[in-house]
Amino acid sequence: MSRLVVLPTSRAGWALLIAFVAVVAAGIWPVIGWVNRAVLVLGLPLLVVWSYVVIFACFAVMLIANRVLERKEDHHD
Repeated sequence: MSRLVVLPTSRAGWALLIAFVAVVAAGIWPVIGWVNRAVLVLGLPLLVVWSYVVIFACFAVMLIANRVLERKEDHHD
């Protein structure tokens, strides 16, 4: 029987899981409510800037995860 949830087995895996959860948490309602203010940053509303930060953080976490997985697969060959 397969497991419903698979947990990381390494420190890097746990760190990436925590980073991904943090990025998801940064993009959900309570945080968005805190950021949604009438403030301009470089001519853009703060909410738009925060959205860009979340998108680029998600990209960065996925890029780092891919690099870690590639490195891990190279060591197993």
